[in-house]
Amino acid sequence: MSFGGPLLIAPLTSLLGVRAGMNVSIINAPPGFLEALLPLPEGAALVDTSKLGLDMQVVFSTRKVELIDRLASMTRSMAVMGSIWACFPTVSDGAQVPTEDFVRLASLELGLTDVKKVMLGPDWTALRLQWKPRAPRLDLPTATA
Repeated sequence: MSFGGPLLIAPLTSLLGVRAGMNVSIINAPPGFLEALLPLPEGAALVDTSKLGLDMQVVFSTRKVELIDRLASMTRSMAVMGSIWACFPTVSDGAQVPTEDFVRLASLELGLTDVKKVMLGPDWTALRLQWKPRAPRLDLPTATA
């Protein structure tokens, strides 16, 4: 599997939004992904857990059930302003392989929404998931003294 090449218009770290000082977790990375991701920006680190929450998590999944289980556990370790990249095969070969619509619906059930889509290479597509913003307050509170 190749990552990058002619399909990427910028370095992988730039497309994923990895910035200096971020704690990044990678789950089920296919061969070649970590090599394509390195070098990380200054101060960014690949970690499994963080006391303050993970700034970015990247999960690769080829099965719907596995993706749902992973997303549910990843939301608990996510920083308030953190994000999850849900990566799935570009071509769906069967009923158990996640699709773009499936990832969107599964994330909505967890309170997440997709904000960006990236092609990581010829074999993998990724959706960036973040917490859904709250609806604006329609009525203004009245203050009495």
